[in-house]
Amino acid sequence: MPSAPAGALSNRSAASRPARSARIKRMTPASPALRLVHLSDLHFGAQAPGAAQMLLEAVIGLSPQLTLITGDLTQRARNSQFIAARQFFDQLPGDWLAIPGNHDMPLFRPWHRLFTPRGRYRRHIGDATTSHVDWQQLRLALIDSTNPLSWRSGRVRSAAARDAAQWLAGGCDGQLRIAAAHHPFATRERGNKGGMAGANIARNLLIDEGGADLLLWGHLHRSEVRLLASDAGRNAIGIGVGSPTSGRHSSEGLFFHQLDVTPGHVHLVVWRRHMAESLFYPVGNHRFVLGPAGWQAVV
Repeated sequence: MPSAPAGALSNRSAASRPARSARIKRMTPASPALRLVHLSDLHFGAQAPGAAQMLLEAVIGLSPQLTLITGDLTQRARNSQFIAARQFFDQLPGDWLAIPGNHDMPLFRPWHRLFTPRGRYRRHIGDATTSHVDWQQLRLALIDSTNPLSWRSGRVRSAAARDAAQWLAGGCDGQLRIAAAHHPFATRERGNKGGMAGANIARNLLIDEGGADLLLWGHLHRSEVRLLASDAGRNAIGIGVGSPTSGRHSSEGLFFHQLDVTPGHVHLVVWRRHMAESLFYPVGNHRFVLGPAGWQAVV
């Protein structure tokens, strides 16, 4: 396996090591199914009481090989909030991989926001905010979509999208190609908290040139699963996950996603907990198979 880049990726044995030295470990021998957990918008510093522990117990019970966290680890990018997030990540089973969100840049320190917007993230979580990771079963391109000049909305430059697409395209047959960002790859829509500038170009590059199978995001605090078609007509699976811990926008519940992957098949389980409940329950199942025009939903 090629060496992984320095960045926000780690395993449980890294709990005592500083974030800058974290590396992703070599996977144990390939299993027929690879299990991933997708989290986002944890908002350490503004969580519902006990929410982090309830989430941790739920994820431990699923024993994923990898947990992906797509941004907004903190509420206000404070050192104490990043430390709490890192302590949580290092208790996760298997490996974890994180990228920043708009809340992970200082809001009330304009000098730091303009010139060192990701300084605390890099200090506590990892040096790299954009990562390329190659596993036997996965090829991942994680894109930093944060924009220091905007509070909510994100952006992905075409050069960054093209770089990610080229990385994905270099994968081996049978690898699942995943691109992830904090902001949504889906088309901008009313009420999507600003969306991501450049999403349309990035989506087409990643699907058509990169062969992306899954596009993952957070930010919207809601769970959504859809097929995303490129301009050339190839389908990828678009998956946005809600927050599993934040009381903001929680009328529909708190969410995380489980993905079980075998060659040519993806099974997504939506887990939800209402604020008054102490356990997460599976509330949705989505199955997809790979066909000539990309991915198709199985009814």
